[in-house]
Amino acid sequence: MKTIRIILAVAFLVGLTATPATAQRKKKQKEDFTVGNYEVQFVRTGLEGTTLFKIFSYGKNYDTALENAKPDAVKAVIFKGIPGSDSSRPMVREYDLSASQRQFFEEFFSNKYYLNFVTISGDGSVDPQDVIRIKRNEYKVGVVVSVHKNDLRKYLEQAGLVKGLGSGF
Repeated sequence: MKTIRIILAVAFLVGLTATPATAQRKKKQKEDFTVGNYEVQFVRTGLEGTTLFKIFSYGKNYDTALENAKPDAVKAVIFKGIPGSDSSRPMVREYDLSASQRQFFEEFFSNKYYLNFVTISGDGSVDPQDVIRIKRNEYKVGVVVSVHKNDLRKYLEQAGLVKGLGSGF
């Protein structure tokens, strides 16, 4: 009986210490726009200046995960790069951002200006194999998107966040 009480007490204490860390991580993820919970899979180079890739985004339900796909796609191109494509290197190194640059990106994503550079490819339907229920309240949805990387790069150059390709070393 005493052993059971000790085990329960230890389990309770472990639960208390794990919860704040998880909450802190989620809070930091909400605050830090560069942290993304997504996966990318290169499909092909699209029309001039666009890249087609499949983005797997997460959300509390199917609709939220699908909604997260567009900003996650733009974040992938800007901060991570798309492996296997001509955009394999990120446009901006997230660890090099100054406070004013961070504020620019926070406004860029919160005001949904990123929508000018991304579209869901095809008719917008999602392959049923690309909808995965991870947990009771978490879904992973994969959708093919097209990002207008040349226009995005030009926009970031005009904002002074990215050096022009012709600026040399």
